[in-house]
Amino acid sequence: MRKIGNVMKLKYFLILILLSINSVTYGQVRVTASLDAKQILVKESFTWKLEVEGSDIMPNVRIGDIDKIALLSGPMQSSNYTIVNGKTSSKKTISYTFVAMEPGQVVFPSVDVNLGNKSYKTKPLRLEIVAARGSGGSQAPTSQTVYLRAIPSKSSVYVGEPLTVRYKLFTKVGVYNYQVEKLPDAVGFWAEEIPQSAQPRLVSEVVNGVRYNTAILKTVLYYPTRSGELVIDPLKTELEIEVKSNQRSTRRFNDPFFNDPFFSGNRKATKNFLSNPLKINVKSLPEPRPYKFSGAVGNFQIRAGLDTNAVFANDAVGLSISLTGSGNFKSLQLPEPKLPEGVDIFKPERTENVSIKGMKHTGSKKSTYLLVPRIPGEILIDPIEFTYFDLKTQKYVTRSSGKIKMSVYDAEGSQPVVTSGYSREEVELMQEDIRYIKSADTKFTRAQTSSMGGTFWMLHIFGVLALGGAFAYEYQSRRLEGNVDFRRRTNAIKQARKQIKKAEKLSGDSEELRALLHQCITGFIGARFNVAENTLDTAEFTELLNRHGISQEIVDENRTFLEDLAMDRFAPGAVKRSASEWISATQELFQKLRRVL
Repeated sequence: MRKIGNVMKLKYFLILILLSINSVTYGQVRVTASLDAKQILVKESFTWKLEVEGSDIMPNVRIGDIDKIALLSGPMQSSNYTIVNGKTSSKKTISYTFVAMEPGQVVFPSVDVNLGNKSYKTKPLRLEIVAARGSGGSQAPTSQTVYLRAIPSKSSVYVGEPLTVRYKLFTKVGVYNYQVEKLPDAVGFWAEEIPQSAQPRLVSEVVNGVRYNTAILKTVLYYPTRSGELVIDPLKTELEIEVKSNQRSTRRFNDPFFNDPFFSGNRKATKNFLSNPLKINVKSLPEPRPYKFSGAVGNFQIRAGLDTNAVFANDAVGLSISLTGSGNFKSLQLPEPKLPEGVDIFKPERTENVSIKGMKHTGSKKSTYLLVPRIPGEILIDPIEFTYFDLKTQKYVTRSSGKIKMSVYDAEGSQPVVTSGYSREEVELMQEDIRYIKSADTKFTRAQTSSMGGTFWMLHIFGVLALGGAFAYEYQSRRLEGNVDFRRRTNAIKQARKQIKKAEKLSGDSEELRALLHQCITGFIGARFNVAENTLDTAEFTELLNRHGISQEIVDENRTFLEDLAMDRFAPGAVKRSASEWISATQELFQKLRRVL
């Protein structure tokens, strides 16, 4: 008996250990409050939900009276336990269902949640209740069994202001299926359908004392493009509904998505229904309009900047212009930069990331230009400005990026910058091709002619090789022209050699000499890996080389070189090395990097 008692005690002890371990695996407690909708119509229901993860205690919360809504049911409690790879997690949920009573903004305040000895606080939540125009009152055809209504969020808007229209179905019978072939015609509007779940959400609603089951079939966002009284045509839908029959039968396989106990009937019929047309008063934007205003309506921010603010002449630099915010994004064009003389600009690369959030378009647009400065010196680019109409303040607002400054250095020292469209290398080749005619006494001798001699074949072979070289040069030129990154990698060796040659012409105490040698090494690494070298420090260069599998010996040598060169640049005399020694060390390190990159 003593042995059995000891075994039972051991079992209880093990159970306690397991429970304590299990309670530890719940992890950090997280408390979240949420609403299942951000915008609803009057008389629609919605749910406020509180979720507690990582705690085995059911929270006890109470929501006080809130204007414009009424409690329909709740609280509803539920628990969920999950075990994944031996780790247990729990979730406790409390939900309340409310009904919207009148239009306006509703704020759910923060709620204090007490779990044991700890207290948590939720974030406040906002809800917009929109008046259901035409869905109730004397305008609602309550004598009909099934009808469709178009419900606008507003009846008067500005040009470019978003207008939300909900196409709402009211039915007293079962509906098995619906189909909408296309959106209604809306002359003077730009429209986009707001995605929603495949199965509409069922809501029970009383209209003039008659109970209906209602659901939103479609929600469309309209942007007016001109002023005046505009009309949105009715939406046409095909519904498969339940109709009465003399014979009764049981439904076994047809489960309508509007399933309700009071529905009765024995057969289905397909019928077409039309919503009501909508007349919208579209107001013109206020006058006078700013000179740079292009039709943007909403709330926007604009930013512009270069990927580097210091470059050599004839090197490429990227200029990015981005617009973020919310409004009529689809019809907007980003402003174009105005550049001073001496800067070439190429066609931009455009990207767009715009989606519908909170019944409006939100996101960003971006343009990236490739600039090539030709003349050394300080270049100032005028601020990039964007003007829009703010709906909240009903005023025009101009956002500016500020002036953009760029320093352009002459990579060739005293040599003039060639801006005729030819590179320096091409000009040098042309100079070598020019030969002056020299007058001299020439004696002509009769030569033996042969139609198939060695000279004949040599000329033909040389011609074929020249033609192939011309095609190869043209192919390479096109690749370099169309691919900035490839052009940069290809010219990396040539650019590094230029900087070393220029450094050899400078005096030993010149600060520019050490700057050129630093740019030679960092620029070569940046070009090979296609990164902006001016944004990296010595530690980041070391990490970059390690990440690409460069030998530790070269990585250490490169780090020591950059550290010593920086010290000698900013603390002259700290490193005992002459200009010729610095140039020699740069050439040696460059050759090692060239072999491995």
